[in-house]
Amino acid sequence: MKKLALVSLVVLLSGCASINTIIDAYRMAKFDSNEYSLVNQIHTQAQVGVSKCGTKEVLAYVDTVYVKSIELRNYSASIPHNNETVTMTTELAAITKGLKDRYDSGDEVSKKYCELKFNNIENSSGTMKTVIGAKPRLAV
Repeated sequence: MKKLALVSLVVLLSGCASINTIIDAYRMAKFDSNEYSLVNQIHTQAQVGVSKCGTKEVLAYVDTVYVKSIELRNYSASIPHNNETVTMTTELAAITKGLKDRYDSGDEVSKKYCELKFNNIENSSGTMKTVIGAKPRLAV
């Protein structure tokens, strides 16, 4: 009898965990094409910007990835149940701010530093594209 009660309790508790997982999946933020578009723009600007390191043309790409990352962070924060994405966008914004601050300091920025930062931004935004792109779509 005790074994039956123990097995029943285990099954019941695991069932609750499954229900919580289903509820969390239901409440999870759905795919948002604007959010995906912004992260794709950052990814593309970083891909192109890395080839401009060591030239004055890079400044436009530094500014663009910074502004777009702030825009993405602000946009993502307005979507309910989007905490994981907000965390990622906040970290990306910090990376782009580090690059912008370095250029804004007036000190010389080495080509290698620039390339490493843009590669970091490209890799981070690429991961974010995968995560955001995998969010469930709304049934139409």
